[in-house]
This record gives sequence, structure tokens and C-alpha cells, in this order.
Amino acid sequence: MLKKVAENIYQKTVPLPNNPLRDINAYIITGERNLLIDTGFNRPECEEALRSAFEELGIAETDLFITHLHSDHCGLIGKFARESSTIFTGETDGELINFETGNLYWRMLDDLFIKYGFPKADFGRNTDIHPGRKYCQDTRVNFTYVKEGDVLHYGGYHLQAVETPGHTPGHMCLYDAEKKVLFCGDHILGTITPNICIELCTENPLQEYLESLKKVEKLDVSLLLSAHGTPVENMYARIQELYRHHNDRLAEVLSILGGSRKTAYEVARDMTWEIDCRNWEEFPAPQKWFATGEAVSHLQYLYFSGQIVREEQNGIYSYKKPEAV
Repeated sequence: MLKKVAENIYQKTVPLPNNPLRDINAYIITGERNLLIDTGFNRPECEEALRSAFEELGIAETDLFITHLHSDHCGLIGKFARESSTIFTGETDGELINFETGNLYWRMLDDLFIKYGFPKADFGRNTDIHPGRKYCQDTRVNFTYVKEGDVLHYGGYHLQAVETPGHTPGHMCLYDAEKKVLFCGDHILGTITPNICIELCTENPLQEYLESLKKVEKLDVSLLLSAHGTPVENMYARIQELYRHHNDRLAEVLSILGGSRKTAYEVARDMTWEIDCRNWEEFPAPQKWFATGEAVSHLQYLYFSGQIVREEQNGIYSYKKPEAV
């Protein structure tokens, strides 16, 4: 369904088949030049849904803005960009998107998770079945990089780039201060909490995320346009909920460690998750991956804040409280 959410701004809900997220909200700003904000996976169902929105609006060409590197946001760049299109994103995630088109990125990411205790795959590499790999943008993109404070002009809006690392190392939002509109990607979501996961070029993503929340909290926003789930009516109240969520998660991780030494994978196994599985063994492999990445981000936050100790043995990290054996 195509929905008009503000003057010259349309929201298209794009399905994400067989994915817990279910769908993504892509946004189209119409005007002298059009702007598509995020795309969906590189798969036919996503392309068909998004193309129907372009047909309904009578749009043939568009520029693109990609909030971050995840494939549900950038997978269809090659299907919607034309020779005349400008494709905007932040430099960090833009470089990672292009890195994802080859094998080395996925090999390094797999090795990184193994270092945090994730079991080696029996079938090759864990990332072979990663949805981000299966449906990613498959060719390199000639991005135009934007940085903090740069302004894009589309549909009567003056959209300022706001760097919000955390969900990914180079996540970026767009903000119109006069109209009080914020396109926030996955930085703030209403029905779920954004996955804060370890990545190749960051060691303390949760710290970055919390700092980015504080940064956005200072903006004057009346219309928040997020990439997943139902609309967030009160951004400031939702930010407070996210602070509480991560404080609760940090306390849970400390409780799970107790007096023992554990890897991030072992901590993830014992954390509470809202997923329809009776136990950890029933978790689908991709969900174990994201859960472990979330556990890593909280453990790393505690480690860098001096609340726990990290040790390395046989190339694997484990964590413990300072007083634990």
C-alpha cells in the first residue's frame, strides 16, 4: 500500500518474505527530482512492490538515499538507479556496501563472530546463509558520500544529514529542521528495538548507539519516519524506552555472567528473546547470529566501561566479572 505521510512524501511498505522483520518502509519524495530513501532486499518480491509505487506515482527516475549498509535497505539500488541518478549515503557504510559485493567481507565477518564464540559452520561459513548476503546489492555502487551537516533539497524539503552510528558503523538520518521531519532508518523503531550488533569497523557499537540517541533527542521532531513497524507518535518517549531497554539488557548480561567466564555466544544463549522458540536449540541459525551480535555489543560496552574483563584463549574471547575466577 502506498501512503502519503506528508506533502510530497509517500511511504511504501515493501515485504521482506520469510524474514522476522516482515517488511520495510521505503519513502519516496516527489518533486522536480525524486528521492527514494531505502529499497528492500534484492529479490523479486521487493522489487515488484516498490516498482508498483513508482508506477502509481508516475515516476520513471529517482535519486536514492541509503540510510545504512543492511541489505533490506540497499539491496535494490541497482534495480532503481539510472545513469542520471545520484546515490547518496555516508562514506563508512557506503564503503562497506561495496565491500559486501565480494567474498572477503563475509569471510572476515564470519571470522569475527567465531572469535566471539560463535560455532564454526559445518557447511562452509556461517555467512553463506546470512540473509544480508543472500539478498545484498550485487555490484559496486558509485556513491556520492554525504557527511554530517550536508543538505539535500528534494520536494520542498531541506534535508540535513545526521550521522547516527550504532545500528551500523555509518548509519545516517535525514532531518528537516523547519518542517520537523526526521527520516531515521533503523535508528529508532516503534515495535521492536534496533539490533545493535558488532561489525568489522567498530568495537563498541552500543556506546555509539546511545550517544547517537542523545544527539537525535536534541532535535525538534514532530514527524518521525522509521524503516520498520508502526509509526512512532512520540520520539522522545520512545528514546526513553530504548535507554531503559539497554540498561535492562546490561543488567541481564551481568547477571548471566555471575561468577563464571562465558563467551558472547554462551551469554546470548541465556538471554531472554522475543522469538517463538522453546529453547536456544530451536533458534534459526540467522537468529542465533543476530542474538550473538547483540550480546557482543552489550559485553563490549561493559568491557570498555571497566565493569567486566575480557580474556582471549585459543583465539576466542570470553568475559567475566573482575572478581570472578
